[in-house]
Amino acid sequence: MPDENNANTLGGRILKYLTTVGRVIIIITELVVISAFISRFWLDRKNSDLSEIIRQQKAILESTQDFEKEYKLLAQKVDAIKNISASKPNFQPSLLTIAKSTPPDIVYKNLSISTSPQGLTSANLSIIVYKEESLIDFITNLTLNPDIQSVEISAIEKKINDTTYLLNLMITFASPKT
Repeated sequence: MPDENNANTLGGRILKYLTTVGRVIIIITELVVISAFISRFWLDRKNSDLSEIIRQQKAILESTQDFEKEYKLLAQKVDAIKNISASKPNFQPSLLTIAKSTPPDIVYKNLSISTSPQGLTSANLSIIVYKEESLIDFITNLTLNPDIQSVEISAIEKKINDTTYLLNLMITFASPKT
């Protein structure tokens, strides 16, 4: 600070102005620093809260990923089943024909039905028969059935000291009348 003698001089006035402005600049700078220091606590808390929200949402997304994968796999399986069932021939008439020709004491071990590229439906059967009369009735019923084109017996097996017969045969069904 200039003394009283130099207070009105140009240098004294400039020095007084600079010290006054310098004090204001220092005070403003200190206020900015203090406000930045105080706001840091608020920003740290906000950052912590946002980080926690992100962790929770990430956990939710990770937990639903397995469900989403299972859902997509299930949807693919349902689509595959729909495609198969839409393109698969109807074997119900063939099964009904076999069922009508079957005596009550015959047990099916294996039954597979397929359709050839020519459109003929055939069935491969493995059955267990407990009575010889039932075996004869079954073969007779199949050969007399108008829905069956041919019956081929591939094996008849009876074990010694056993009352059961094991029979393997192939049935070709007549072409459906259109």
